[in-house]
Amino acid sequence: MNLFRSKKNTKIPPLIVKNTLLFAISQAFQGMPMQLAVTTGASMVAFLTGSKALAGIPGMLISGSRFLVAFPTGFITDKYGRKKGMYISLILGVIACAILSFSTSISSVPIMFVGFAILGLGFGANTQLRVAAGDMYPVKLRASGIGTVLTFSVFGAFLSPFLISLVNLDCINFFVFDVCLTDLNLDDYDELTKIWGFVPIFLIPIFIFIYLIKPDPIDIAKNLDKYWGKEYKSLQDSKTTDHIGFNIRNVFRDKVNLAAFFSYSVAQSMMVMVMFLTSLIMVEKGYDYLAVSFTVSIHVVGMFAFSSLVGIVTDSLGRKKVSILGMITLAIGCFITPITSNYFVITLGLFLIGLGWSGSNVASTSMIADRNPVEQRGRVTGLNDMSSGAFSVLFTLIGPIIANFTSLTIICFIATIISLVPILLLISLNELKPGQFK
Repeated sequence: MNLFRSKKNTKIPPLIVKNTLLFAISQAFQGMPMQLAVTTGASMVAFLTGSKALAGIPGMLISGSRFLVAFPTGFITDKYGRKKGMYISLILGVIACAILSFSTSISSVPIMFVGFAILGLGFGANTQLRVAAGDMYPVKLRASGIGTVLTFSVFGAFLSPFLISLVNLDCINFFVFDVCLTDLNLDDYDELTKIWGFVPIFLIPIFIFIYLIKPDPIDIAKNLDKYWGKEYKSLQDSKTTDHIGFNIRNVFRDKVNLAAFFSYSVAQSMMVMVMFLTSLIMVEKGYDYLAVSFTVSIHVVGMFAFSSLVGIVTDSLGRKKVSILGMITLAIGCFITPITSNYFVITLGLFLIGLGWSGSNVASTSMIADRNPVEQRGRVTGLNDMSSGAFSVLFTLIGPIIANFTSLTIICFIATIISLVPILLLISLNELKPGQFK
């Protein structure tokens, strides 16, 4: 089966194709709660508290929770396998959606904050999927493998609008009353309560897909030659030997790791800050949740639809160049998003922000996998996510405050400038050929 290709048209082993597809399907559905959080989070808080200055709290809670769980989850996946991280993510996601549904039904701000915090824990655990994707591929195809998994996530981009449409068209009532023959009096609940309450229906089946992924990707990484051929044995031996143990100080001293951390942290934090604020502004300008959800869907298309292509380019041109291009694209998106209230311009801006993030995400994830032994990749990726979480907490907290006293335009222009800063560090890297740094 030759669905996934990169340079030299290397054939992907059927087992790797199967696991990649299962991971991709899982990622598509697990992205649904995040999209709903972006679509509704800021306006939910602003409506219940009466203050736009607090609109960044959902983003801050999600980012902060990711910060807390990222490294512990990395430790678990390094020791017990990548699939454990996926299970943890799913369980937390189901719990969070139930809490958010309950909070909106009783208009409780504290409970809603708890829901967003738990949702962030689930997102933090889910980041280990990137490590799993990288584990299954050799260096010359690693970015392509990561990109392929992320590309299939785009199919989940329209699940949120689909669910919102079902709720608005009263299809959920039809399902519950006429199919399940159960009277839950759903008409007594508001739109958001029903939306969040039915998300677990899409999440629970993912447990089956995760179970079907065999063997665990970390075992594939330790025995690449068994699945890809003997030509990969010597390459993998040099990457998996772990004599010196895990040392956080050494991780941060490595310039390649530092560049990956910094570029991804800026890309993640700028994206989260701008998209949460943009959804609030769109609702205030009269766009309904369905319109906002479609805009966020196009943003998600930018994040994931071209990830496979980004991965192929990353394997061909190198991690450094793609990361730089990603930061430039991100900056352009931040710049044009606030310049008009036109729906299509705002949507284009968010699309470019997502596309820029995609370049940074694929390149930085590949750099971390290239640079660190397989037994440590989960923890190093955890440190990367902790770094991005810290950045995101800071900017999602102060961003709305600045926007409240100035404007969305000002904060987006600030984001534009910040997005270009990592390029200074990336330029200093010496990438001899894709995936190999001096």
